[in-house]
Amino acid sequence: MNKRFVQAMLSFLMAVVLLVGVMPFSLAAEMPEITQIPESTTMFLKLNEVEYVEPEDEFVTILLCGLDFTENSGWRGSGNKRQVEKAHTDANMVIVVNKTKGLVSLVSLPRDTLCYVPGVRGVYKLNCAVNCAPTIAEGLKLTCETASWLLGGIRIDYYAAVDMDGLITLGDLMGGLDYDLDMTYTGHTGVRYEKGQVKLNGKGMIDYLRARKNATIMSGLDIGRCDRNRRMFITVYEKFMNDPSILLKLWDKATSGDLNFYTNVDDAAFTSLVELMLTLGNDSVGSYMLTGEYKLVMEHWNFTLTDQAHRQNVLKEVYGINAAELPQVSLKYTKWLQATGFPVGRQIIIAKQILDYGYSLEKLTDAQKKALDELKASYLETIEAYDAYANDIDNEKLKSALTKARTNMRKLGEAAARKVKKFTDVAWNSSIYWYRDPKVTTYNDIDWR
Repeated sequence: MNKRFVQAMLSFLMAVVLLVGVMPFSLAAEMPEITQIPESTTMFLKLNEVEYVEPEDEFVTILLCGLDFTENSGWRGSGNKRQVEKAHTDANMVIVVNKTKGLVSLVSLPRDTLCYVPGVRGVYKLNCAVNCAPTIAEGLKLTCETASWLLGGIRIDYYAAVDMDGLITLGDLMGGLDYDLDMTYTGHTGVRYEKGQVKLNGKGMIDYLRARKNATIMSGLDIGRCDRNRRMFITVYEKFMNDPSILLKLWDKATSGDLNFYTNVDDAAFTSLVELMLTLGNDSVGSYMLTGEYKLVMEHWNFTLTDQAHRQNVLKEVYGINAAELPQVSLKYTKWLQATGFPVGRQIIIAKQILDYGYSLEKLTDAQKKALDELKASYLETIEAYDAYANDIDNEKLKSALTKARTNMRKLGEAAARKVKKFTDVAWNSSIYWYRDPKVTTYNDIDWR
């Protein structure tokens, strides 16, 4: 680096130090104080980053996602979507390669699984995690983080997602699939399929993978679709192992830019993955699913509430880890969310917005500062009571403490709002459905169908 330039920079920094040192006290005192307002740690209000674990064996994990979108107006995806950016990941399957033991496992994650998306306020289905970001690529990264949370902190290395049209194109390119159908049914494309050995083209493959309400085995159940997805993938995997050139041909097409295909796998990583798969051979593949109770909860939507014991057994068998139970995903907890969690959480968010705005003002009168300070103290008491009750929802003493604290917070919040002339007309209670309420969910415009 130029010696004269370095000397000039040092002189400039010295001048800044001296200037700060002689700054009049009155001027420094007028500079606005930045007040940090703590947030609730209850999961739907604020979920920190995933706490990743390192299992003893070495793994490579790939999340495969099917986007429920097609340009074909005759058989669109759920919700009749017109933009791929609005699509959900209606199929979510993790390929788990245990490099240490030379094993391959498939772990299906039901699309309707109740999830807390890392860093995003609200409660979502797994298939909507992709919609909790400005772009599909960013949304798929969030989907990976959400899947990691479901998998006890196991890191997802790669993702690959394709829409229905892309899957049809790739299915035809690989020459279709010889498949033993387990049921007779009519697919979304209107084609009738008979049980038994058949030759499926790209449309036949998507008809089978998408079958749910039209399925004649486990009809209407997402676990049935998950099971069919895993069984078909095993057949596809076997075909790739018998002729790896097919996989190379598909990769070239998928990454050509002609399809709605999204991945963080580059050419070098793809080559390494193919080489790794070839070393594993064509042996049987383990098949698992994080299933659970499928219930209509929180007013309008069916959620899969993960079976904790089953999930822990799967993670132990596949990854060799002793995973803790997922918190705040039980049927009882969804009832608490609707009755208390969402409405009180809304009021906590409003109080914080008043505080953030008030303390951001350049100058505060004594009356304004007093009102804000009183609200801050009450807000801190409320989130402490809220978080305590959220983690022990059967405790009546904690319930009473929260009721008292949030009543006082609202009274002081209304007073502070009038003082700083902000949020004076806010609705502390709302009749908006929780999934449409911007005070409850960050992404409240998602079409959940």
